[in-house]
Amino acid sequence: METNTAAFDANRAIAINLRAPGGVKTIRVRFPSDEEWSERQRRRKVIIKQMGRGLSETIVANGEDLDAALVAKIRTEQTPEIDPFESMKVVEQLSQADVDDVVPDGDAFRVTMRVLGATTVHLLKMPSAKDVFEYRRSFARVLDMPYGKQELTINITAAADLYKRLMTSTENYAGAVPVIHQAVAVKAAVDALDSAFAEDRGASF
Repeated sequence: METNTAAFDANRAIAINLRAPGGVKTIRVRFPSDEEWSERQRRRKVIIKQMGRGLSETIVANGEDLDAALVAKIRTEQTPEIDPFESMKVVEQLSQADVDDVVPDGDAFRVTMRVLGATTVHLLKMPSAKDVFEYRRSFARVLDMPYGKQELTINITAAADLYKRLMTSTENYAGAVPVIHQAVAVKAAVDALDSAFAEDRGASF
């Protein structure tokens, strides 16, 4: 498989092309700072409604307005005009962090991830049971609401704190690893640890 060797650089200017009825719009932005990503995640209200029979519906109540505010802040050119839903498409591309592979590497996990314009690698030490417990306790806050609804808020700084403790090395980054990538890498390592634990437990019977 061919690997993209380009380096991700959060300081590089970004041009994102959006297809629209009137043609392609080119939106020029900078990459959001860690503080801006964290604030966006804190303010996003994910509503989960239980539909019965094991079904649920998940919506982000204020997603388009938050993304419109973020894009307005990071744009380097204010034309062409875009609406809040087009802003969501811009943020979706900026936040790309798709895990391609997680493999054990001694007492660590090697996480390969496709991000905007690059394929990156994170070598993370295996988290302890305490690490996982504290991460999960701080990462997500769930409030029960009337009529079978729950409100979920994500705190990605909890993932960033664990990333700093686990990270051994990275590949294909020109500078610091953005918090949005750190959060995905940590989740991948925790999920891989859970899978390994489940396999070990199954083998013991």
